[in-house]
Amino acid sequence: MNETAPGLAEILGHFAFDPPWYAAVLVVAGLYGAALRHVLLARPRVPPSRLRAVAFLLGLVLVLVATQSPLEHYGNQLLWADFAGMFLLTMAAPPLILLGAPLTLAFRANGKQGRARLRHLYRGRFARVVGMPIVAWLLFAVVTYSWQFTSLTEQAATNVFVRDAQQLTLLAVGLLFWWPALCADPVPWRMGHPLRVLYVAVEMTHKGLFGGMFLSLNTPVHETFAANAPLWSISAMADQRLAILILWVGGSLVFLVALVAVAISWVAYDARSAARIDRRLDRERRLRGERSRALGGVFERPR
Repeated sequence: MNETAPGLAEILGHFAFDPPWYAAVLVVAGLYGAALRHVLLARPRVPPSRLRAVAFLLGLVLVLVATQSPLEHYGNQLLWADFAGMFLLTMAAPPLILLGAPLTLAFRANGKQGRARLRHLYRGRFARVVGMPIVAWLLFAVVTYSWQFTSLTEQAATNVFVRDAQQLTLLAVGLLFWWPALCADPVPWRMGHPLRVLYVAVEMTHKGLFGGMFLSLNTPVHETFAANAPLWSISAMADQRLAILILWVGGSLVFLVALVAVAISWVAYDARSAARIDRRLDRERRLRGERSRALGGVFERPR
């Protein structure tokens, strides 16, 4: 880079103010906070986890970082910044939002009719189709690759409406992909722990192979970015390789964390199942013993 590179003050001056994004995030955060307060005031035996609330709010913050921070501004000029925003919207923000278990919290905060409506919503035909793991996986792959490696990337960098559509669809398919993987909330199709591990591992391998293939290229995929890059930026090939590394390395780290989390959940589930079976067997043995003693008392001769 040469001396004309922007300084920190100039970079920070590129925060965006897109009212629909701020309004949507504030409304969602407000609804979550209101539901959390309602449940806490009811003093349930098992209160909602504060860590889940922190994860949910952090996910919303990352959505704003991806769409409203200087990352959004420089994402229209530099491919690595553009892909960093995509990474936040597909790999970082969605799992954090889902770990907040917003649907479970909504069930706890609503009455009987509200719970019935929520149940109808997530068990409806549309949710059952898009929430099917294979469909969610395919949508995630097709939509992310379409925005990353086709001419849509350049169109999103020059058209604000296409950019909004890009960010919304990336966030949507990110939430769809992670929904059955994490199972923090009720899902239309609940996979067992082995299938959840396979689901995440297949996508991790798939992304790794695809990333390695694009990393080996010696010509720019997005010629518009290469031709219109700022004078102070790194070379077009370095920009492209850095963009792929952000998605590849960052995504792999997220997938590894998810695999570890699912494995820990699997072990805990098996431990709970074993304890439940042991309690049931102990109860059955106790009942058989009581029955045997009762029968013995009936047939015992009085002296």
